Amino acid sequence: MKNTTIESKVRHCFIMITHIYSDPSSWIVERWTKLMWFKKLISIDWFNDEPQALVFVNKMKCECRGMEILHYAE
Repeated sequence: MKNTTIESKVRHCFIMITHIYSDPSSWIVERWTKLMWFKKLISIDWFNDEPQALVFVNKMKCECRGMEILHYAE
């Protein structure tokens, strides 16, 4: 069994954390982009514990929000 949480859902960037209960030391962070009705996987990163994964997700959230601000400025 696994638990998937969507951490960030800005216009062009989706960040999801997946934790598999059978393997307690695996935290998977996936970053997706959306173009029209298609979703494309940009990156996938594996972490050993939850705090490492959450720190990485928070950094990626800031990057995604920065890109969102630039899109509105154009």
